[in-house]
Amino acid sequence: MNRSILVGLAALAALAPVSLAQAQSHSHAGMSAQDHAARQAPASGVVTTPADNAMLAAAPTTFSATFPHAMVLTSLRLTGPGEQSVDVAVSADAPPATTVSAPLPALAPGSYSAAWTAKGADGHQMNGVVRFMVH
Repeated sequence: MNRSILVGLAALAALAPVSLAQAQSHSHAGMSAQDHAARQAPASGVVTTPADNAMLAAAPTTFSATFPHAMVLTSLRLTGPGEQSVDVAVSADAPPATTVSAPLPALAPGSYSAAWTAKGADGHQMNGVVRFMVH
């Protein structure tokens, strides 16, 4: 094979990861929480509000998760600025639903993570962590 072709192919291969990273990045500017949630495409099929990596102008008052099948939210732990954690009260006797929610305490500006666990009627569990920022 011609040496100049090999050099050209090597240069393309070196640039491919950069191009892929640029193609996968997107701006959150001007997006509502609902718009961001709609853009979520998690492998698990779970969509949360706030969405993972959301940048919010106002603090959310509830956490919600929409599942592909009925679940019960069994735990929600919110960790905020300074790594302070609080267990958020979830309704222990709520019936299984495809969308579950829990009220959040008042949140000051800062970075947060919400670690959740849910259980299906058949006993299987799902869990996840959602990170978001309140400006």
